[in-house]
Amino acid sequence: MVVKTAFITGSEGGIGSACAALFRDQGWRIIGFDRSRNQDASRPDDIAAALAGIERLDAVIHAAGSVGVGGIEDHSLEQWHAVMDSNLTSAFVVCRETERLLGQDSAVVLFSSVNGRHGGNRLSGVAYATAKAGILGLVRHLAKDKGARGIRYNAVAPGPVSTPMLDRLEDSVKDELRATMPLNRLIAAEEIAGTVAFLCSPAAGSITGATIDIGGIWMG
Repeated sequence: MVVKTAFITGSEGGIGSACAALFRDQGWRIIGFDRSRNQDASRPDDIAAALAGIERLDAVIHAAGSVGVGGIEDHSLEQWHAVMDSNLTSAFVVCRETERLLGQDSAVVLFSSVNGRHGGNRLSGVAYATAKAGILGLVRHLAKDKGARGIRYNAVAPGPVSTPMLDRLEDSVKDELRATMPLNRLIAAEEIAGTVAFLCSPAAGSITGATIDIGGIWMG
């Protein structure tokens, strides 16, 4: 039996670790990548070093990223670039550096957000919403450009996810986030991982260029 290989950025974060755990349970080999190891997904040399000696990838899951807070008047240019690099530039770099290792029946899943779909609010911040909207265009372009090679590019756009980072917020803020969700609850990281695993499976073999909303229609 051939063991498939997945490259997962943000592999020790809330969502990335849930993806890594599920894929391991399904028999995948995992190549993890995380800022806790002083690895930066926006740096091509870091990606190249992590993938040194790897001949093929069957899936790439780019779960690394960071948030920003506030409106346009609250963001310095440095803060703007930091959030854009963490979310959008990193996605470009990851896709560029892994493309040569992907082939027929491989899949890439990038992370957008409900904020990228609908513009977000001051809690998520202008830079974050803009970066996550950019993911949608990147996925659609790559899906068209690389489809003939059998590489599928998709995105997921979750609402608020119950992760250690979000759990540190005040209860009133979490209540506000729940109120924006039709199911009136936060999303479990394992639910995100299940959707990502589906997009990387043969069952999703004809899905490319799509963005899957997780958590329902955002009402914030």
